[in-house]
Amino acid sequence: MDKIGTLSSVIAAFAAVITLIFTIRNSKGNIRRRIERKQRKIRELDVQLVNLYGLNRGKCHPITPLDIRIEKLQVEIEELQKEL
Repeated sequence: MDKIGTLSSVIAAFAAVITLIFTIRNSKGNIRRRIERKQRKIRELDVQLVNLYGLNRGKCHPITPLDIRIEKLQVEIEELQKEL
């Protein structure tokens, strides 16, 4: 019987830690920081695109892996903004 009590205490502690992690991860402050990091990454990728192709890239430019990463980050930002 003593082992059952110990096991249930360990499971309860583990559940409490998991709950704490999810609570912190889904807090508004954390979501805002994640959005800011993704926006900063988009700005860095934009600088790389300007360095590679220049300012006069035009509308008919080829889609590069950097463009795909930017689009992916923008979609992730939109999803995070929905969580706020």
